[in-house]
Amino acid sequence: MPQTNYKIADQQIKYLTQREVKNFFSQIQDKRDKALFVTIYRYGLRVSEATLLTPKSINWDDNRIYIQRVKNGVSTERRLYDDVRKALKAYLPVRQETGTALFTGREGNLKPNTIAKLFKKYARQAKLDKQASIHSLRHSCGVHSLESGLDIREVQDLLGHRNIQNTMIYTQISDKKREQVDKRLEESDDIVKL
Repeated sequence: MPQTNYKIADQQIKYLTQREVKNFFSQIQDKRDKALFVTIYRYGLRVSEATLLTPKSINWDDNRIYIQRVKNGVSTERRLYDDVRKALKAYLPVRQETGTALFTGREGNLKPNTIAKLFKKYARQAKLDKQASIHSLRHSCGVHSLESGLDIREVQDLLGHRNIQNTMIYTQISDKKREQVDKRLEESDDIVKL
């Protein structure tokens, strides 16, 4: 099993493998929670950014979602991915009208600590590493995006990083990407092989 816990520049980075992410989502039956965590993972949201989403953040006609970034991040409008759209469409008919946020509960808008507790509940059910946190989904988005072939600037844009240095941590931990590069270099006719 690959190492998924890295210490880089005195910063602990914990991300989930693709298998762990799938296992995590397989535990979620609740429509709200599925929509919440799919949105967090697919857009690499911080938990506080998820709490800033409102029903008006979604433009169904143009298939767009507005993401307000925090921590001096770059707020953006992004395409509403098919899996996010499907999860939100399933959730909205049962959404409790107890608050103004997109994700609500019996007592109003979901708070960051409530979302973190929900993550821990599903992480336990999925038997994930105890160090995994809600922020692990954001890190997983960064790593998986690089592994899928996005370049570092595209991942920077996806995660809303203003400074590329904040995105560079993901280049250091993407073993799969490194393997792909090595394979391309090995197979390339443009590299002199001695």
